Order: sequence, then structure tokens, then C-alpha cells
Amino acid sequence: MTGGKRTRRDPRREATRSALIEKAEALIADLGVGGVSTRQIGAAIGSANNNVVAYHFGSKEELITAIYHHRLPAIEARRAELLGVLDARGGGADLCGLLDALWRPVYEQRGEDGKHSYAAFLAGLARSGWAWTRYSLVQDYHVVNAIVERIRPLVPASVQPNLSERLIVTAAMISNSLAAMDHLTHAGPKAEAAFRDLLAMATAAIRAERETV
Repeated sequence: MTGGKRTRRDPRREATRSALIEKAEALIADLGVGGVSTRQIGAAIGSANNNVVAYHFGSKEELITAIYHHRLPAIEARRAELLGVLDARGGGADLCGLLDALWRPVYEQRGEDGKHSYAAFLAGLARSGWAWTRYSLVQDYHVVNAIVERIRPLVPASVQPNLSERLIVTAAMISNSLAAMDHLTHAGPKAEAAFRDLLAMATAAIRAERETV
């Protein structure tokens, strides 16, 4: 054996953590951060332990961070894939194409019920004033950061000082719209058309020149 302790996987513990993460994602999407307690999240997975969330995560904020990290690897990998396809097609400097690479993985993600669970979670955080938790993890979003740096030279000079704010506003618009889409459209061509319209609106909002007073 080499130095150091060998840690043993505990499938039951991992299953409990995963169940708490996915249930918290769904409850925050529906009720917002303030509308659900850690005790409710534990009860929702059938746990009789009122402190199960504290045991596995420590706090609600750390549970929210765990939800990000649960979704992030697959979403970032898909973003990198889409960015590669965009470059191969010669569209690496197209604002709408870059927004597609940024948001399509969130659009494609579905929960067990077929709904945009992560987008609805992001919308729930924004409604609750907890969107800052996402931006506190900016260093973990390597592909997002690369896309944002490509977007920067594509907007007018008057917009560049406020680009971050515009991206935050359009993120709220897109996540709320994807959550609403579950109630307005079905999967397939209608949903894809609605998503493309959403990207077009976000592109126009980011690119719009600021009026000088």
C-alpha cells in the first residue's frame, strides 16, 4: 500500500446525497429558497432524520452549491462540445451561436418528469435573491468564462462596461422562460422553435446600443 488512507465508497450515503440534491433542486424550483426548509427536503426523500441535510451538507447554502456541482460537469462538457462544433462550422464569432452553446445544455437537461428542472431551479434562486450563489462559483465555469470572453468583442463599445449585467439579466430571462416552457409547449419542434426565439431575444438584448443622454 502507498501512504495515506484509502476511503471506501458508501453507496447508501451517495444515494442519499443524490436524492437530497435532486429533491432540493425541485423544491427550490417550485417554492424558492425561503419557501422550503432543510427539514422539508429531508422529509421529501422519506428520511426520518430531521438533520439529514445538515449531516450531509452542513447548511442550505452548501446544499445549493452541491446542486451546482451535481449539474455542472455534464453541462460544461456539453458546452465545450457545442463550442467545438461552432468553431468547426466557422461560427465561433457569432453572438447567437455562442449563446446557443451557453444555454442549449440547460435547455436539453430534463428531470425525471421531463421538465427543465435545473433551469427552474436557477429561476427559483433568482426569485429568492439567491442568484449570487451561482456567481460566487464563477471560477468553476471554465467553458462559460471562455464563451463570455468571446462574446465581449462582439458587442458595441457602449455595452461592454455593462456586459456582465446584461448577461445576468438575460440569464434570468432564459431560465424563467425555460421553466415556463414546460407549461406552454411540448417537446419537439415547438419547444425548439421557442428556444430559438428566446436566443434571438437574448441576442438582441445583449447587443442593443445604449442611448446617450
